[in-house]
Amino acid sequence: MAFMSYLPIFLKSDFSSPVLIVGGGLIATAKTEALVSADVHVEVVANEICQELIQLCEQQGFSYHQVSYDSSLLSGRHIVIAATDEDEINQLIAADCRAQGILVNVVDNPLLCDFIFPALIKRGPLQIAISSSGISPVLARLIKQAIELLIPARYESLINFLQDKKSAIRQRLTRLQPRRLFYEYVLRSSIAEDVLEGNINRANQTFDNALQGASNMRNASLYLVGTGPGNPDLLTLKAVRLLGQADVILYDRLIPQGVLEQYGRKDAKKIAVGKTRHHHHKKQHEIDGIIEHHLTRNRIVLRLKGGDPGIYAHGAEEIAVAKKLNVPYQIVPGVTAANACAAYAGIPLTERGGAESVRLMTIYKDQINDDRFWEKFRHSQTETLVLYMSSNNYSTLCRKLIELGFSPKTPLLVVEQGTTTHQKDYPATLDSFDVMCSDYQFASPCLMIVGDVVKWHAMHAWKQSSLIEGNYFSNLPVKEIEHA
Repeated sequence: MAFMSYLPIFLKSDFSSPVLIVGGGLIATAKTEALVSADVHVEVVANEICQELIQLCEQQGFSYHQVSYDSSLLSGRHIVIAATDEDEINQLIAADCRAQGILVNVVDNPLLCDFIFPALIKRGPLQIAISSSGISPVLARLIKQAIELLIPARYESLINFLQDKKSAIRQRLTRLQPRRLFYEYVLRSSIAEDVLEGNINRANQTFDNALQGASNMRNASLYLVGTGPGNPDLLTLKAVRLLGQADVILYDRLIPQGVLEQYGRKDAKKIAVGKTRHHHHKKQHEIDGIIEHHLTRNRIVLRLKGGDPGIYAHGAEEIAVAKKLNVPYQIVPGVTAANACAAYAGIPLTERGGAESVRLMTIYKDQINDDRFWEKFRHSQTETLVLYMSSNNYSTLCRKLIELGFSPKTPLLVVEQGTTTHQKDYPATLDSFDVMCSDYQFASPCLMIVGDVVKWHAMHAWKQSSLIEGNYFSNLPVKEIEHA
């Protein structure tokens, strides 16, 4: 379903050219009150102006004139609000404004609006605007209420504190990265809490000590961060925090939609390094080289990986780069696909009467005909097997397990694009998989769960198999040359 698209911007309040409100009733009063809350200067014109609006204008020092609307009133205006209770007059105002290149808002008529008013959260200079593009003002209001609870009422005092300290910070920390990290420290430390509680003397002392000890040198660091299997709600708090610190973000294809836009800094360099079976956008040695390039330039590098950075993710090779350069690093775990896909399918990976242990595995090309590789699974009938990145070898796995002594009726489940809006589940058994699924081209990523625990899928599955076709994850971009 199509909806109106709006550009979120903040316009400067110009007292020399106040916002013109045409209308004098309750609707115009409500709009005037909203503009007052945003410190906007207003002028009101209408045939009749209600007493409430007159009192508001006089309290705020706004001009008001009881005259009929005429297009000459638009002269020199930049923003006009049509708030009469007559549709024909509002339409005329909108047409006159467009003819003169003036931004116009027509109350309760989005089709005639050049802009709409958001639900606004205000803490002094801090303003947070929320809009549903006019679809549901109630939804915008409820989200506003939720955010209001998260931002302390005294937050304006913290903003004023930072304003007072801005000059001292810039003089002490002349480089952007150290200055940005110091601001983050202040906002996450006891300094901010003291300011919010009014303990200004202690806040000043702690701040001065911290600033005196802060380094003005850029510092390199490497973070290997797992983003989970695709559902953005499964991202960890630490992953979100570090995304905001990174100077450079190297990201896989299989990361949740919107993560970079929502949590990465706008000025951070973002480099696609994803891989598929037939397309390595960046080979591993190239990825290692990019990491080294940016670490040697004292940048904070964040390697963003789908799932968990310790499961089939080449983490050891990337850490070796940091160790060679003597750069600090951290590994931030993510929800791995085995746990997530099983959970979303209602399957426990280990369970009394189901499986004693779980084995995560993949099948590489040189292992398909290696008897020693397959022999490891001869005694795995009491295990849960989870097969990663091997959808082209599912039939081979089923046949080999039966040859090793597995019951042909051992249940299995293929989970395609698990935890995302595109998740689909395909149940079968070892001996029925080829009949049921061999001709199907599974979308990437998918994994297969094999073992008695799969029996719980039929009873405990809670995630409806999606009706959406196509891919949740984007395709790899065209390979480009990496620049400094």
